[in-house]
This record gives sequence, C-alpha cells and structure tokens, in this order.
Amino acid sequence: MNIHIIGGGAVGLFFATEWSGNHVVTLQTRTKQQAERIQSEGICVIENGIETVDHVDSKMIGTVTADLIVVAVKQYHMGEIIKVLQSADAHAILFIQNGMSHLDLMNELPQKNVYVASIEHGIVKMDERTIQVNGRNKTNIGIYRGGTETIIEDIQTKSFPFEWREDIQHMLIEKMAANAVINPLTAVLQVKNGEIADNEQYRSIVKDLCQEFASVYPDKTEEEIFQSVLSICNKTADNESSMLKDVKAGRPTEIDAIVGVLLKEAEKQDQCVPSFHILYNMVKGKENKPGLISK
Repeated sequence: MNIHIIGGGAVGLFFATEWSGNHVVTLQTRTKQQAERIQSEGICVIENGIETVDHVDSKMIGTVTADLIVVAVKQYHMGEIIKVLQSADAHAILFIQNGMSHLDLMNELPQKNVYVASIEHGIVKMDERTIQVNGRNKTNIGIYRGGTETIIEDIQTKSFPFEWREDIQHMLIEKMAANAVINPLTAVLQVKNGEIADNEQYRSIVKDLCQEFASVYPDKTEEEIFQSVLSICNKTADNESSMLKDVKAGRPTEIDAIVGVLLKEAEKQDQCVPSFHILYNMVKGKENKPGLISK
C-alpha cells in the first residue's frame, strides 16, 4: 500500500516505522526542519534498551495521493488538516485523535471510506526523529463511513495488531474516559501517569472524576472506568501525558477537545461535573505559559 501519515508526533512516527517494511510510507510533518532531518537520518526507535533506525520518505504537509491517509495530529490542528484532506486523492482515511470533536469535521470530507482508531501503545517522543516504545498493545479501529473490516488484513503485522470495533462511539468514549482523567490530572499535578495510580490521595480524585464521567457517558459503570484508568496508568507508568508535555512546553493543549466536549455534553444533560470544571479551568490557565511547570 501507498500510505501517507500526516503528523510527526509520537503516534505518526511509530506508525511510520511499523509500516515501513511492508508498505511505501511517506510521513508529512508540519515543519521543514523535521521533514528534512527524518529524510536524511531516519526515525530512531528505542525499545527494550535497543535502538533501531527506519528510513521513510518525509516532507512537509501538502498535497496527498495515497491508498491510505493516516491523520495523526492534535485536535487543535484538525481545522487546517481538513482543508488538505478535502483535495486529497485517497481510497481511505484513518483518523487517530484524542477526544471526539473531530467527528463533525469528518463530515466535510469527500472520501467514501473513513475510519477512526484509538491506540493502546505507550509511545513517547524524545525528539523530532526519536521515539521510545514503553509498551506495546494494540490499535482499535472501526468505520465512520464506508470501508470494510478487511482493511486490517492490509495494515496489521504480528507485532503491530489491530482489533476491529463495531461500535466506534463506544470505542472513542472508552478512550476519552482515560484521556479526560489522566491527561489533565497529570498536567495539573505535574506527575507521570503511574503516580496518580500509586498515590492514595490522587486515586481518590480519579474516583471522583470517573463517577462524573459515568454520569455523562453511562456506557460503562464508574467502577469499570476507574479500573480501566488505573490499568492504563500502571501500563504507562513512566509516561508523561501529552497534555503535561504541552503545558511544560507552553503549547496549546487538547483540553477543549477532551474535557471541553465532556462539559458541553454534561450541560446538555443537566449533569453536574464540578471536578471536571475545576480541571478544565486549571489547565486553561496554564496554557501557553512555558516554564510554569518543571520536573
């Protein structure tokens, strides 16, 4: 397959390396510097103390002709990427984002086959060409429109499995629960994922947040969400969440696409979610202020 991956973050780099041996892969990045460095030096992967380098074509984001386009950018870049995709020549598009605010934007696309996915791998971006794999799991994938389950036969490998999900709404809410609790909480508390599972006081906050989440999205019980969040924290104990990294660097966060969506839904349902309101405002207060958090 001819695959174009849009986004040079941890997920984009990881997918590019996993597919580079079996497909023709092009990575599209937001900066010329990153594209040129990856083109000349390749992508470095650190896993189990071993470094490997995979070479893929890389260029800045632009026109696309591909069998499959994988969109792996942050939610706050989706507006500009949708404009690129509207003129793209592609058989299928796969979206991998936190939160759910991108679903409405996908309606603006002309492509017939559109998929969404959520990953369960623990990947950390070390620099613009280097990632560290802290834990392998799987990628969940389902149809937004068109498409068939046979896509899995083309894109998965033994070390890079995909799991088919019939109900993408449930899949995305499941992922959103973990992101809505772990990301803002670690960003505010300035801790790695594992600490909010290990610390008794932090776990009590997690419990409250899971109760509030379940009141808005009752697909799973409070206890099921709580155990799922703790499990993810333990599996990715040494990871810093993407939101913590963004706050540290003074970048915008995905708080609106994750917690903001939850708050709007809670308002529609007349549900009270005070803990999420506090978290939302604390993260918004730290956005675009580099140096406030150090670790």
